[in-house]
Amino acid sequence: MIFSKDRIKAILFDYGNTLIEFGPSQIQVQYATLEKELRRMFGYCNSSHLKDIRDRQALAPFTSGFRENDLKSITEELIREIYNIVPKESQINALIQARYKSFVNVVKLSSDVLQLLKKVNKRYRLGLVSNYPCSRSIQHSLMKLGLSDILEAVVISGDVGYVKPHAKPFEAILNLLSLRPKECVYVGDNWLADVQGA
Repeated sequence: MIFSKDRIKAILFDYGNTLIEFGPSQIQVQYATLEKELRRMFGYCNSSHLKDIRDRQALAPFTSGFRENDLKSITEELIREIYNIVPKESQINALIQARYKSFVNVVKLSSDVLQLLKKVNKRYRLGLVSNYPCSRSIQHSLMKLGLSDILEAVVISGDVGYVKPHAKPFEAILNLLSLRPKECVYVGDNWLADVQGA
């Protein structure tokens, strides 16, 4: 396909490590929050065991046909594997809530990025396609960072049921915008999820 800037109507972005930083320090804050909440509810929590489970869960979609994790299921699994108990619904929900708050609190947006997006938005429609099992975390962080008014369409893997590079998230954003692939540019940081997916 020949690229033509005159044909481009929308620029679509990945979220983590593209618009916002979501690297080791942010992930560590999430681990610390989960560990603190687990200790509060159940007592001692082995940090390395928690990390091993979370790392395995994060990679699971890429070894199971790109099916996104079910947030409730992976939270229950986490508690079961660490404490060898069947958690109550209230305990699962408390851990999901802690994870949600941690994500929303830890994400930051550079003022330069915000200004650039506002400038680009004068000419192009903007959208977001993100891999994350908790849609609420992404949506609320976008509101917090002032991105909700700039992004015309947002697709989150937790809503679609599949993670990038599966076609479904990309098809969903194109449907929301009523555009064809050749009318969009996609910007992301991950070779598998973003580059090969788009």
